[in-house]
Amino acid sequence: MKERTLILIKPDAISKRLSGIIIDRIERLDLDMKAAKVAVLTRDLALRHYENLKGAPYLENVIDFMLGKYNGIDDSRIYAFVYAGEDAIAKVRAEIGATNPEAALACTIRGAFGRIKDGIMQNCVHASGTPQDAEREITLWFRPEEVLK
Repeated sequence: MKERTLILIKPDAISKRLSGIIIDRIERLDLDMKAAKVAVLTRDLALRHYENLKGAPYLENVIDFMLGKYNGIDDSRIYAFVYAGEDAIAKVRAEIGATNPEAALACTIRGAFGRIKDGIMQNCVHASGTPQDAEREITLWFRPEEVLK
């Protein structure tokens, strides 16, 4: 099934200069990059992005991590991408690995570069989990004219 997915490289991965490695691994999946940009994450955007976590006791930790606060990162830049292709979501999710980096296979992006520090999951990259999530997330991060058809 042809579909789109949102991929976010988080501030911790950017500060560790892992972006090129992550992009290279995604590029090998035979998907088409439809959009890319550097975005400054705001608290409002983070809350809208993670609206599925509303009421979760760890939501504030997730927001603070995404804003760079846990790693002393001065800015909250995010590298945002839209990729499209056959089974894009499953391909990307397999490449990035389990949400919990300690449960992710070592050969995945999160397994190789993620960690849990002081009880906070730092998994370096986000990817949409379902086609519905992807479409909702893409509209949060990109205007329609920014995404190639």
